[in-house]
Amino acid sequence: MASKMLFPLFLLSVLTFYPPSITAQITDGSGNIVDNGGLFYILPRIFSQGGGIRRIKTGNETGSFSVVQSPLEVDLGLRLRISSPFRVTFIPEGPVSISFVDDTVGDNSLKWTAVEVLDEGTFVKVGYQNSIAGYFVIQRGSSANTTKLSFCIIGGSLCGNVAIVEDEAGNRLLAVNQKKAYEFILTPVPQPRLNEPLSMKTGA
Repeated sequence: MASKMLFPLFLLSVLTFYPPSITAQITDGSGNIVDNGGLFYILPRIFSQGGGIRRIKTGNETGSFSVVQSPLEVDLGLRLRISSPFRVTFIPEGPVSISFVDDTVGDNSLKWTAVEVLDEGTFVKVGYQNSIAGYFVIQRGSSANTTKLSFCIIGGSLCGNVAIVEDEAGNRLLAVNQKKAYEFILTPVPQPRLNEPLSMKTGA
């Protein structure tokens, strides 16, 4: 059973989403402004703290619905598409949609959602029908070029940090709770150049 986490979620400071033109812009690990709708790996800011983000089967799940951090430092994880609803080329601080891409495990939705698991807590999942009505919020972290996430309920002022907790099997689950947010580095997925051979472009 996973570590128990209370959900009522704690109140964040008042979330004021400024117009994109004056909102803080999210950067990658090199300090470059990231593209809205781009593909990224989410990696820990310190190399020795594990690898990227994947989805796996945990507990009694029938599919790979749980979003977790890989324990392997050399594992980049799966590619993620992160999009802001604002019609701008960059990702500003504020609400975002996050989805796995090119993950062939199962045929369920790959969009991140928050799900309350009875007696265990609230976790980040994909493919669940009974997800909480809400949205993820992206913000700059406490260190240079780091990023963090929270999850907010639609129609309310309740938000919680996206943190990492371990279950009894040692899985590093992404959860929504009152713990300190997991701060990470966004690493853009390298895009093939136009003059690269087709065989190279079709790689993972």
